[in-house]
Amino acid sequence: MSRTMCFCHLEICRSLGPPLRPCRNFIFTSTPFISIRGRNRCLHSSHRSIRNLPPRRNWNGTQALGVCSAVFLAGAGLFYNIFTSRPLKLESDDSEFLGGKEIAERYLPPIPPYTIEQANEALRWEEASQAVGTGSGVLRFDRCRVPSNNPPEDELISASGHEDDEVKWLLWGVFDGHAGWDTAVALYAYMVKYIVRELAVLSPSRAVSDVAPEDVDQAIRNAFLSLDRDIMDTAAKAASGLSFLNDVMSQLSPAYSGSCALVSYYHSDSQQLKVACTGDSRAVLGRRNASGKWEATALSKDQTGKNEEEVARLKAEHPNEPGMIEDGRVLGMAVTRAFGDSRWKWSRDLQQEAKKRFFGPSIIEPLLTPPYLTAEPVITTTKIEPEKGDFVIMASDGLWDNLTSEQAVDLVGRWLKTHDPATEVKPPNLAQAPVAMAEQQISIRQNPNGKIAYAEIPPGDENDFVVADENAATHLVRNALGGGNEDMLCGLLTPMPPLSRKVRDDITVQVIFFGDDTIPNY
Repeated sequence: MSRTMCFCHLEICRSLGPPLRPCRNFIFTSTPFISIRGRNRCLHSSHRSIRNLPPRRNWNGTQALGVCSAVFLAGAGLFYNIFTSRPLKLESDDSEFLGGKEIAERYLPPIPPYTIEQANEALRWEEASQAVGTGSGVLRFDRCRVPSNNPPEDELISASGHEDDEVKWLLWGVFDGHAGWDTAVALYAYMVKYIVRELAVLSPSRAVSDVAPEDVDQAIRNAFLSLDRDIMDTAAKAASGLSFLNDVMSQLSPAYSGSCALVSYYHSDSQQLKVACTGDSRAVLGRRNASGKWEATALSKDQTGKNEEEVARLKAEHPNEPGMIEDGRVLGMAVTRAFGDSRWKWSRDLQQEAKKRFFGPSIIEPLLTPPYLTAEPVITTTKIEPEKGDFVIMASDGLWDNLTSEQAVDLVGRWLKTHDPATEVKPPNLAQAPVAMAEQQISIRQNPNGKIAYAEIPPGDENDFVVADENAATHLVRNALGGGNEDMLCGLLTPMPPLSRKVRDDITVQVIFFGDDTIPNY
């Protein structure tokens, strides 16, 4: 039997924010039997790469003098305007422009508030849907990312393995970075390669789909641990070795920052779904019960300092450190498992060397018995039942900060009443407005309430839930940020970084619909 392996993954290019810099080979191993393609942006590129800059030209002396003079005069004018701090003068003749109000002088806001049309565009800018096809056990999956950081610290990926033109396995990943984006990008670039390599090692035929179900857990666990080990060892060697600064910094950055990882692996023949979690991203199964009601089942547990099992594990590993966990944080870190994060893994001597030579971060105190964090995943196994309409939601904690697992499943259930995931996937509509607001919301927009404490209102209010998107993942993000409450939705999407991090996190969601197009699932 002929066996071929192909990769399928989908990533949307963003025009907002800086692009990724040109790929630097900071890691590790190669996997010759697999290739990644389909991403329409290169990992790591400079700002110059997305601009149509003219070719370099050689200036003669006169031209150079003219350019320098122009730059000097422009800079002098800018310096004068900034440091004299003179507000923009608006005369009474400008009263029509100001809405009929005569204002002697004022500062205009640098960032105009979002309209609902702009909010729709922001929500749908990075959405996508992918139909999979008959025989795979998956109808389609929807995805969406709405950044708060710039550049975004979240990444997502999908992959599939084919044999004899049939999809045998599928994999999805959500990588939630913190303290920078470099670790999440490293996971985006290498995680699938590492998992496929480990699966192939355990397969008697070297075909990934032939791996025994009981061996899949070990293969995924090995892939997580070896990838994190390569990230940290590569950085440690760079920090203590002889290299030029640019080479060292490119290899240190994935270790200085950190990332959670959530990976789901589905085998079409066994109908088993493996979910591997490192960190606080979450996977939730939606399944219809005998009475027709949707039920939510968590397929992963948030690994934070508030998880009693994680706290007990850490106390057993570090018995003489009573102050290690305070306020649900491990020496200040919210998660108990993560990739990267050298401050919680390296020895004091190595951190001091990196700080002294290569701008390393400050050492956390008290640093007594590192490592405190591990990348080892907790893996669960679930038998998918397509006849019950099974779907899975995978999301970074930006979604779960505003929605419960039950709310998220209920929202997808509402979406399914008017959408069939087995039908043709429609392209994103960047102009479509949400459903009409209730009279109460119209009144709020016309009569602002000066006493509303927005910071105390949970954005995921069930009274504001709406169905306004063709993409199920976008549908979840919209309702996590206010739903049909236009005031809340536009308000949370208006701020730019760094203020935006005070009102929302990066939100990344994948929704996977299981089934065969011959089964009336929904």
